[in-house]
Amino acid sequence: MSLIYRVLWYLLLPLGVIWHLIFIWRRPEYRLGFWQRYGWVPRHAQHPLLVHAASVGELNAVAEMLLQLAARDIPILVTTTTATGRDRFQQLFTDTAAIRHCYMPFDLGLAQRLLLQRVKPRAILLVETELWPNLLRLSASKSVPVWLVNGRLSQRSARRYRRFKGLTQSMLDNLQRLLVQDQASARRFAHIGATKSRIQVMGSVKFDLVLPTTTQSNQHSQWLRPDEPCWVCGSTREGEEATLLQAWAKMSALPQGLMVLVPRHPQRFEEVADICAQSGLPWCRLSHGIDQGFMQHQGRRVLLVDAMGLLIDFYRMANVVFVGGSLVDKGGHNPLEASALGKPVLMGLHTYNFATVCELLEKVGNLRLVSAADLVEQVPALLSDPPAQLSMGQAGEQVVAQQRGATLAYITLLEQEFGA
Repeated sequence: MSLIYRVLWYLLLPLGVIWHLIFIWRRPEYRLGFWQRYGWVPRHAQHPLLVHAASVGELNAVAEMLLQLAARDIPILVTTTTATGRDRFQQLFTDTAAIRHCYMPFDLGLAQRLLLQRVKPRAILLVETELWPNLLRLSASKSVPVWLVNGRLSQRSARRYRRFKGLTQSMLDNLQRLLVQDQASARRFAHIGATKSRIQVMGSVKFDLVLPTTTQSNQHSQWLRPDEPCWVCGSTREGEEATLLQAWAKMSALPQGLMVLVPRHPQRFEEVADICAQSGLPWCRLSHGIDQGFMQHQGRRVLLVDAMGLLIDFYRMANVVFVGGSLVDKGGHNPLEASALGKPVLMGLHTYNFATVCELLEKVGNLRLVSAADLVEQVPALLSDPPAQLSMGQAGEQVVAQQRGATLAYITLLEQEFGA
């Protein structure tokens, strides 16, 4: 199966290059670093610890760990897959010279070989579930240790890996250690073929999130009228905004309120703006500034946040938070930021990306799982019940505080194994 995978890459390469060119023509933010996708990454003379965090969520999860390792004189090269991941890297590490960035090359044998030759990493850390067959195979051939960190494996992903048993087994055999978030992930990795002695439950570094202390919340709070309830829908995905807006329009039990929509991906801002315009609700874009007519409207209003990096600011303003990617079959996004801020959290029924976290938050009473139909009653009821908001929020704060500690355990282990 591994040989078939490699052969397919080369057979499909001409079509892949054409697809890549069309993609960057449509998405100019991906033009930077074009050749890095084919292995021509900047040379790194210090034999860094190579950390692959595919996008924003994975990078946010390990940011504090990377800063602490860099402070211990361990050079780090972070690779991402997405442009939003690159942008988030620049926000987090611009002032940290020991941490550099490039894009992860496509999992083409020649590209990954070039990466390893030019970087010469002391080790590779793959964040969460980023298993790349050629990268793992070539790293093993060069005796470069590869660890999975903050690993997680949902039932859905486990079923998918089991369909390609031969390829999956070769990948797992080339992982020296699998450091996972919870017992459920440990069992699933073992079930698909990982050696049990290589699996260790470390807890989730996502509980160790460091929320920014300086925000623009005061500036953004100008969008709220006095005593107006605020429902923030964060990290929304395609197919969710229209449903959320329809539910907001039907909430006759709520005479007024501000709904804040924060789409997950910036390339969808225009699409979501069109959806807002078609909803019939009074709405405004954050980038257009405060409109007095919008502010004077006495009913339910909608603010579209068409800018990146502001989700935490708006979570701080919220009375109730909805975390997206969960009404549609995307697996849900991270609810812990809202929970750590003491906010009651609602999510749809598709939460397999954060199954263990969601189960824990639901158990303590911080999180409610809802269908699209439930929103029409649940949101107004919660927005009009401050004691319930307080109780749910405090439960979230407490459980996040209780689960902290995985980051320190990782730092101790990684410094011991890969320190200068």
